[in-house]
Amino acid sequence: MILGKIAGIRVRINWLFLLLCAIYTYLGLGSEILIIFASVLLHELSHTIMAALLKVRVTEIELLPFGGQARIDDFNGLDPDREIYIALAGPIMSLSLAAFFYFLPANLLLKSSLLIQINLFLGIFNFLPALPLDGGRVLRAILSLHMGYKRATAVSANLGKAIAVLICIYGIYLFYIQQSGANYMLAGIILFWAARREGLLLSYAFMRYLVNKKSELASKGFLSSRQVVGLEEALVKSILEATRPNYYTVVLVLDQQHRPRGMISEAELIECLFSRGPLARLKDC
Repeated sequence: MILGKIAGIRVRINWLFLLLCAIYTYLGLGSEILIIFASVLLHELSHTIMAALLKVRVTEIELLPFGGQARIDDFNGLDPDREIYIALAGPIMSLSLAAFFYFLPANLLLKSSLLIQINLFLGIFNFLPALPLDGGRVLRAILSLHMGYKRATAVSANLGKAIAVLICIYGIYLFYIQQSGANYMLAGIILFWAARREGLLLSYAFMRYLVNKKSELASKGFLSSRQVVGLEEALVKSILEATRPNYYTVVLVLDQQHRPRGMISEAELIECLFSRGPLARLKDC
């Protein structure tokens, strides 16, 4: 559900967050849900502010119970440093708010203890190295330098699902021991769903990554390059999966007798994959 716009950026609330709001309101905890909403919104706005400072355009903010997602036009996979800075802005904001309210005299704000707990949770929880959490985005940015963006996204998303399962198990354990832990189980379920969604959107995100690298070359006029040697029968997608955000790939194509047939640029590989599909081979380009 779209709530409105802030500085031209759409603010959307996820249905899971709406469900949480309904439950809290039913339990008579309306003020608490307002504090959660404000904390999550400030967490996401900090991502937006950092993105603006780095000249990355944010088009939409989606609010989730444990944070949210800032959707961008420019693609961070081209520059891991930018993704790291934007991802860290949220947890740092939440932890800073928790510290601020901790040192604030209790009589100045009745709900200061809840504000500390919520922002401390948002800050620490989002540091977990699991997509779609901010820590997972930092992990993906680091891994993409060594294994390529597509594989780094898959690893971070799978780690997110594994951590979600562990959180659910811990919640079940708490419920068995002392009839508590429902919050952990709910957080684990939501995290697993969000991590699974990241995995399902992987192909779309990867194609955006490839297209935006082509745009990056056009805007800057140059990129560092790496040369790859490949046989005519090599799959184009296999070569593209091994690309890195910080350089441009050029392929020297050889026939079965290892005689050179020509050079193919990364942009041509992308166009070939788009036009001929995932089974395209170098000879098709």
